[in-house]
Amino acid sequence: MNLLNTGLFVGALALLTASAEAQATYPSKPIRLIVPIAAGGPSDAAARALARGLTVRLGQEVLVDNRPGGSTGLGAGAVLNAAPDGYTLLFALASNAGLPHLSKVSPYRSLGEFSPVSAIGGNTQCLVVPASVPAKTLAEFAAYARSSTQPLMRGSNNVAEDMVAGQITSALGFKLERVPYKGFPQMLPDLLEGRVQAAVAPVGASAPHVRSGRLVMLGCSTAERIAALPMVPTLGESGVSAAPLITAHFVLGPPRLPAEIVERLATAVHQTALTTDFRQEMERLLIVGGARPPAEARELIRQAEAQYVQYVRETGASID
Repeated sequence: MNLLNTGLFVGALALLTASAEAQATYPSKPIRLIVPIAAGGPSDAAARALARGLTVRLGQEVLVDNRPGGSTGLGAGAVLNAAPDGYTLLFALASNAGLPHLSKVSPYRSLGEFSPVSAIGGNTQCLVVPASVPAKTLAEFAAYARSSTQPLMRGSNNVAEDMVAGQITSALGFKLERVPYKGFPQMLPDLLEGRVQAAVAPVGASAPHVRSGRLVMLGCSTAERIAALPMVPTLGESGVSAAPLITAHFVLGPPRLPAEIVERLATAVHQTALTTDFRQEMERLLIVGGARPPAEARELIRQAEAQYVQYVRETGASID
């Protein structure tokens, strides 16, 4: 072996040794959990509950870092380009799987480029309108929208909401004009005051305002009615035949995250999801579903992407 080859071999061996040592001591410093939406909604609350649990189980602080913007693409892009060392993670929404298919400026081509760690419960999406809108059912709202002399405004902050809204308007033959927001908390004042006349929103975010009478929930993208809101029909019961939206939150690492770190994180997520504190918080947020291992998370991502691909193929939808 000549000197050049010897140097290359020694250098590669040193890198491998350093990597193995880093993985063996992981984590040795705080971890950033990037949330690609604004603070304040149910997904953000779920991420913070998870971060608290992971902090206990990993022995290092897990810091929530909200990065809203780009229809959730800004935060995801930050993780995509991060070092694959386990210190920068993404708390993705299932809607992140649809972004590359609805926007040409998505920073990633597929959510499958990331390293899946886990999937935990997702948000059920429901169509809500302010109480000032003269409609108590989806059929009444569709008739109101068709008869309106001005286009009705729909608040939106991610592509999951856009897809459900598209399914509804296509099935019932009316239009809504999309108004983008960085998150549901930013949209809520306009929705409550009737400055936007509709929104597809997470059930956990809108349910308190439905119970107070300030919002009316017209239908939810689920196969069965929600136990906590039995009076609200499914979209299928209201004439929308599209398949219920696949929902989940994903804990993802950058591409090429080492398997040892993935396993360490997946175990910590699973342990956190079993705790009473975490489960009670998910119940409060009306988020259903426990933690799933990396392989199941990857398959759920594949299914979610397939749903968006079909939707775009059938409708030509775009958010650009």
